[in-house]
Amino acid sequence: MGAFALLWVLTSIITWVQAGGTGIEGRDVADSLASHAGWVRASTDLLRALNSEESQDALLHRVARHACELLDTDACSVMVVDDEHPDGRERLVVRASHALTENYRHHLQHLHPLLVRPDDPDLDLPATQAFREGRTVVLSDVREWRSAWRPSPIAEGIRSVLAMPLGVDGVYTGVLIGYTTMVRRFTPADLALAELMAQYVAVVLRSVARRDAEVRTIDQLRVANDRLTAVVGSLRRERERREWAERQDRKLMRLLLDDVGLDGVLTALAEALAASVVLEDPEDGSVIGRHPAAAERLPVTKDEIGRELLAGLATVDEHREPALVRGPRGESAWVVPVAVAGELVARLWVIEPAAGPGDHGGARDRSVIERFSLLVAFELLKRRYAVDTELRLTRDLAVELVGGAADTRGLIERARALGHDLSAPHVVVRVPLREDRIPAFRRAATLHTTLTARLGVDVLVGEQDGALVVLVPEDDGRRASLVKALSELAVRAAPESVGGLGLHPGAPILVGPTVHAVEDYPSSWRTVRGAAALAAERPASGILDLEDLGVAALLLDAGTPESLRRLADRRLGPLEDYDRSRDSRLVDTLRTWLGAGCSTAETARIMHLHPHTVSYRLRRVAELSGLDPQHTDGVFELRVAVMVRAVQQATKLVTVHP
Repeated sequence: MGAFALLWVLTSIITWVQAGGTGIEGRDVADSLASHAGWVRASTDLLRALNSEESQDALLHRVARHACELLDTDACSVMVVDDEHPDGRERLVVRASHALTENYRHHLQHLHPLLVRPDDPDLDLPATQAFREGRTVVLSDVREWRSAWRPSPIAEGIRSVLAMPLGVDGVYTGVLIGYTTMVRRFTPADLALAELMAQYVAVVLRSVARRDAEVRTIDQLRVANDRLTAVVGSLRRERERREWAERQDRKLMRLLLDDVGLDGVLTALAEALAASVVLEDPEDGSVIGRHPAAAERLPVTKDEIGRELLAGLATVDEHREPALVRGPRGESAWVVPVAVAGELVARLWVIEPAAGPGDHGGARDRSVIERFSLLVAFELLKRRYAVDTELRLTRDLAVELVGGAADTRGLIERARALGHDLSAPHVVVRVPLREDRIPAFRRAATLHTTLTARLGVDVLVGEQDGALVVLVPEDDGRRASLVKALSELAVRAAPESVGGLGLHPGAPILVGPTVHAVEDYPSSWRTVRGAAALAAERPASGILDLEDLGVAALLLDAGTPESLRRLADRRLGPLEDYDRSRDSRLVDTLRTWLGAGCSTAETARIMHLHPHTVSYRLRRVAELSGLDPQHTDGVFELRVAVMVRAVQQATKLVTVHP
């Protein structure tokens, strides 16, 4: 557009000169050609500025300077129309000027608004009149002007004003104004040149407007292209993410069909995310499985769990929602709850996963981990089902062994199929249970898992008559370990279930005799049940090892619990009444004397008594019980009575502090 404007101006000038300079008075052809050369220089300068993408304000300042030179005026200004004012009224604003003082520019901008259609005729200016009427307006002598504006140009030293509208094809965008400090009568030739200059400036302004519009369009296209590029990139990443997820889904299906087990699933997850994977038991924090093997522990220990992390884990467990947490050393990890039948059975930790295709804020990791967590839950369910199936078979086997109704050879074969050797000696244990919403078979499974882990040997566990039947293989030292493990459970027994076990808080755990032959299990179980029946007379918790009763424990198998209870009541009842009424210790003295091998001197030493005091108490025992401890028959019956009371009161308890 700039080149066209230049060509148009040159053509107009040449045509005007060839016409003989019509209307030129007092000018010769040489002067006209010199003036035309100035026009060419001005046009070239403006074209160069236009093509260099100079700003509109800078370009208009060039226009004002060149207009002063070409129109032979002392100052010039360029005003453009502002039709976006809040009051909705068109006005002119000064965008550029040359040789005007800042004071006059300030007056033009701020003294009164240059309204195109002012309410007061005295506020009309040559500039607004020229723009409004679309014609050149000449004010030859400002002093003859009757207007409220007159003092301002007079103070500036302005005497004449020439205002030309800037428009192309009848569309006006502003005004070009020339100012002189001397009164000047503009000739037709001056006006023709001025209007030609105004037309050229209008063409330049339109070119600038179109250039700026093109620049804005290009910027908009660039922004749109950037957005499109971003959308395409996002779609590409989404496609990559979906393809990656589909590959993981196919891998999950292959893992399921190949039956790789829990370790295979954890390995596949670790390899898919290039991360360490740990499967944690939420009950005690123990590790169920992990990959790689180097991931021996969680990124945080129980001692290192802070309040924030503890709250995060509580949210995971309560809402069954994955959470991204950070350990005390800065490790990031996804923690995903694994539930089976609504029960939280594990926490899946995926520690510091590597970023992959389409991963935004861990969304990819979470999606994949959640998919794998379902397979982990399935594997845990399979493991539980396998354990339950085995436990169901072992429960039946344990109950049939102590019941004595099944064929011995058949029991041995069934035990061998389950991996149990009944030819090895076993300890018979009775664990009392309280009524609980947790099924007995589930508590049997819990006890089986606990004892197997503690003792390092597989045990048989069944349930019968509100108690668990436990058969534990025995070797050197294992009975002591068994008693210790059971004692810890007994100490922890409370109204609330212990690890899903639900011990009876008012009955002791009974450790029965060691069985060496399959046919001896029923009698051993009768002994344990007899002791349990006696212990139920006087509720107490703890653990009672019947092996501590020695030969007297055999009576629990030979006699009924009721007959033994009557024996104890008949022989020891009077002694117990005497002790309560006299605040004496006849029963304690008898029990200590029997335990000391019926030695009066040893009893006196143990109880810090004089031997005569012990002898006196033994005589009182004989008087009240009707049996003389100094005779063999009396000693045996009294020993049985004391043993029965020990079972009833569960006095042979092993105390273990947690």
